[in-house]
Amino acid sequence: MLDWLVKLISDLLGPYKYPPLSTISVLAISLGVGLTTVLANHLLLDIKKLRSYSQEINEWRREMRKALMSGDRKLMVKLKKKEPYIRKIEAEVMAERMKPSLIFMLPLWIFFIIFAGAFTTEIGYVAQLPFTLPFAGDKANFVTWYIICSLLTLPLLQKAFKLSF
Repeated sequence: MLDWLVKLISDLLGPYKYPPLSTISVLAISLGVGLTTVLANHLLLDIKKLRSYSQEINEWRREMRKALMSGDRKLMVKLKKKEPYIRKIEAEVMAERMKPSLIFMLPLWIFFIIFAGAFTTEIGYVAQLPFTLPFAGDKANFVTWYIICSLLTLPLLQKAFKLSF
């Protein structure tokens, strides 16, 4: 069904679908998708509220750890009373952070199917790794290399856009 689109993108990529250029093109794609999702998060999420809730949750956890370590029963009882509220705002933070994921899930699946097909070549990989991965060996296909690139770039983008909580 999407074969014509896969072929079109594959043709447009030309030499950029073969190593070593494919490593750079997949990195660029990863950065583009990461930037899109970070911008969507920035636009769709109430960052101030999430940051405030996250600080409150972290402070409660710190206090709870301190109470447990010191054995301070009085403080533990006080913190236990606040636990339902903390659970409620944790659930709210989780639900809020899921919104962009739900919106982008289907488009990203289609995107991956198309680009995985476009980067499928007779060589069979897009990156020669300097190390061996248990699940991929020393050669990475589009999906493996994309995941590696995303794991390295997304935290940097989130930090740059102040979306780390």
